Amino acid sequence: MTEPIARIEAALAQLGDEHEPPAGWEARVLAATGARRRRPWWHFAAPGIVLAAAAVAVYLAIPPHRNTALALRLTYDKAATVVRGDTHQIGEVVHATATGGDRYRAVWIYRDETELVAACPGSASCRTSDDVMVAEVTLALVGTYTIVALASSAPLAPPTGSYDADLGRARSAGVTETEVQLAVQ
Repeated sequence: MTEPIARIEAALAQLGDEHEPPAGWEARVLAATGARRRRPWWHFAAPGIVLAAAAVAVYLAIPPHRNTALALRLTYDKAATVVRGDTHQIGEVVHATATGGDRYRAVWIYRDETELVAACPGSASCRTSDDVMVAEVTLALVGTYTIVALASSAPLAPPTGSYDADLGRARSAGVTETEVQLAVQ
């Protein structure tokens, strides 16, 4: 042997039994590093099941957002006078129904864009439910009636009576709108 190796071997031989590892150390090392016990499948599935149940509970607790397009539908109760064609007469009752759109809806009816005839909500001739707003107006004067349906995610400011000012303010607030004009003779 070479001299350095001989010295190391001699030094190792002089080490006493006090430096020997304790009995059974090999078994403890093998047990600690050996194969672990497999967990049952439901240990992995349980968190997913809990999350799915929570998602279903939240979905059922929050009402669905109705994100349908704003629509305006008009129906008429004709006046006693019989007229041919689509001419609208004084005395007819117009039912303006706004559906869809965002949470807040309004129906504004102007005559000749200068006179506010009805504003829903707020008018006695309004009916409102969760998804529908109906304004009923009797066509009392000759002129052009403009019926505007509006929808917004925020509350709408009430109209002041001027078509241009009211619609300008509503448009700058980001509302969705649709309108129909009726000529009354």
